[in-house]
Amino acid sequence: MKAAIIGAGLAGLRVANRLRDAGAEVSIFEKARGPSGRLATRRTGEGHFDHGAQYFTARMPKFVAQVDDWCRRGIVAEWQGRMVSLDDGVVSREKEPPKRFVGIPRMSAIARDLAGDIPAEFSARVESVQREGQLWTLVTEDGENRRGFDVVVMAVPAPQAVPLLAPAPLLARRVSDLRMLPCHALMLRFESELEVEFDAAFVRSSSLGWIARNSSKPGRDEGQTWVLHSTAGWSQSHLDLEPEETLELLLAALAVALGRPLPAVGSFAAHRWLYARPAGSYAETTVWDTKLGLGACGDWTHGDRVEDAFESAEALADVIHADLFERSHPPHGKR
Repeated sequence: MKAAIIGAGLAGLRVANRLRDAGAEVSIFEKARGPSGRLATRRTGEGHFDHGAQYFTARMPKFVAQVDDWCRRGIVAEWQGRMVSLDDGVVSREKEPPKRFVGIPRMSAIARDLAGDIPAEFSARVESVQREGQLWTLVTEDGENRRGFDVVVMAVPAPQAVPLLAPAPLLARRVSDLRMLPCHALMLRFESELEVEFDAAFVRSSSLGWIARNSSKPGRDEGQTWVLHSTAGWSQSHLDLEPEETLELLLAALAVALGRPLPAVGSFAAHRWLYARPAGSYAETTVWDTKLGLGACGDWTHGDRVEDAFESAEALADVIHADLFERSHPPHGKR
């Protein structure tokens, strides 16, 4: 069996591993230059910044086991940063913080570990999928279509999955009902210390939703490096800002949230996540058409956490594995 996975974030990479382990010939197609999805790290002249997912927790037994394995191999470590809530200058510390984990030396290390040696094409944008007989063809932007797949999985944000699911109209309609929310990420290096007694904060009553001292995470570059995330509501109202405008407005919000002037900014970068997190979750456990061998996965099928992406991949891989196994090995008397 040949399987194509479109998208090299956590969900797509986990499905790819599961199907390969079951004996499938798997190929990954990713429009970006490398694996990560929202486990993303931006490299700048001033170092590396985790500008997507900031950390993750682990509750589900399978994911706990995966995190334990990553920790043993040095791919992941616990982030013991000082975490608070910040509301109009009032700092509230967590009473019973959960264990929070990060990739080492950056979040994208997790995706690179999962990608391993699975064949992958990067900078490969898939525009649609088409049925040719009993097999699938990926119609790509470069005009060199990829053919001969029994199974295709879209591991991309829900709005990007909808057009790719066009051959399965019922699935496409269901997925189209799910909205995803934007977020602006601002990456900063201050010229002097930002004097606060915490390493990260959930910000209330602000256009900011989150701030984090990136350099407080294990294995990171030293220095005054910070990542700021806007709220979804603010991003929806400011989708087309230039980077300099994003810097000006979010810095002003940070000064208000902290109730103090800020050090001078040495350098910065900005990124807009158009599909940062789902507004809700998919109504069913999996997105899969048995007859067509076409499906989708992502955190949006279960929630908005890193663990939800993993759980979504597990659920879809289980369905595909059972489906294909039953086709290849029907019960006795039904051959």
